[in-house]
Amino acid sequence: MSTEDGAELGVLARRAVDGDGPAQRELVERLWKSWIAQARASRSMGTLARSDDHVLEVATRLAEKIGRKGAHALKLYGHWQERNTEKGFDDWMHIVVANVVRDYVREQLGREPADRSEPSAKRLMNEFAESTGLETTGVRPPFTAKETARQLLEFAAKHLPEEQLRALGLWLEGSAPEELDQELGTPPGRGRDLMRAAVAALRNEFRTLEKK
Repeated sequence: MSTEDGAELGVLARRAVDGDGPAQRELVERLWKSWIAQARASRSMGTLARSDDHVLEVATRLAEKIGRKGAHALKLYGHWQERNTEKGFDDWMHIVVANVVRDYVREQLGREPADRSEPSAKRLMNEFAESTGLETTGVRPPFTAKETARQLLEFAAKHLPEEQLRALGLWLEGSAPEELDQELGTPPGRGRDLMRAAVAALRNEFRTLEKK
């Protein structure tokens, strides 16, 4: 991806964030070949890079992430560029691709479990469901993890500062704590601290709800 291409794609990304659906679709279409190339050339992919199926799966996941309704992932680009003014859309996209590749390889190879000292997104969502009385059994269909995460973020938006909310959202989407700084454009360790602070603040709110 040339610098000129990156500038054009950055314009499409900003239009997508403003609600321009065709611009978002064009962005995904124009990025598709570069995603294939980056996945195939990624050292992190290891032997998986030799398989067209694995490479295509990575590209498909990127398309789903960048093309998702609401352009949530693309909104992060704007925040990132504010902190990295000397860099462009192509630099940000390399980070996004690297993160998706890393997550995919972990999934395929079953790497080590998460550090148990870290907060658990699943546990936090369970605590939220229990404290707010979300219906998870009985006649109504159970809430999916995606739906619970969406409701948790809506709840969090009323109680957290913007930086903590953004860190929480990325973490709930699957970003590892050590990857948050890359996506947020924060100094080393700051993203993890923001996520931890968000979790702690929400747990306090849950306890308050349970007392009512």
